[in-house]
Amino acid sequence: MNRALIAAGATLAVMTAAPLALAQVKGELGEQGTFIISADRLMPLLSFDDESQDVLIPGGLPNGTNSETQTNTATNLSFLYGSPANPVEEFYTFPRIGFDYVIVPNVTIGGNLIAVFSLGGSQTQETDFANGTTQKTSTSNPTVTGFGVAPRAGYILPLNGMFSLWLRGGLSYFLGTVKTSNVNGNLNETETDSVNQLALDLEPQLVFTPFPHIGFTAGLDVDIPLTGGHGVEDDNNGTSASISGHSSIFYLGGVLGMLTHF
Repeated sequence: MNRALIAAGATLAVMTAAPLALAQVKGELGEQGTFIISADRLMPLLSFDDESQDVLIPGGLPNGTNSETQTNTATNLSFLYGSPANPVEEFYTFPRIGFDYVIVPNVTIGGNLIAVFSLGGSQTQETDFANGTTQKTSTSNPTVTGFGVAPRAGYILPLNGMFSLWLRGGLSYFLGTVKTSNVNGNLNETETDSVNQLALDLEPQLVFTPFPHIGFTAGLDVDIPLTGGHGVEDDNNGTSASISGHSSIFYLGGVLGMLTHF
């Protein structure tokens, strides 16, 4: 649901801007003064991620264990949907809106904005005992929130009248959290899992412009981890305990997108 809403929003932004672009006199994608709005990572066709994180156990690791690291890898092949194994790391495959400006011929500066959120929900179980007492257990569905920014620079290399190669690269930073709450009688417990990641992004894209001011992109997205961390915070009836560790997430994906320029 989150991914569908974000994809629809990014596509709507591009399609809304398209009529404005058609009204402008600028015609070339790399012409100085051109403004580009794009829906990036709209369809991840092939994706691979490698996630390495310190194992976090409230209260500490067992005696005799200095540290423990868990590594997960996942490869996905899809047409309309693709995501890594852990939902909190989906920021690398979620669609995002991009804004870029051609400052001098063929040279662009800009970036992506990423926002991920869920509306949540809950599950309640009621148990009636033979002695006439009743116990209710309520568990909330995980609430996911995430925000990120990815500044970048690029160079547009025209190939012919309809095709261009847009070489882009920059940095990205994302912070995501997953919160789960449980209520069992008088016991209230909330667990918050968080992850943050700073990465080097490489995004070479082939741009196909069959219509004036409207184009479609296909290319690779590579996110190389520079630094990151993750943590777990447990709040039990007002008593909080937290633990944190290192996190490193590498992502490689083949993606499709679209853009408009004016």
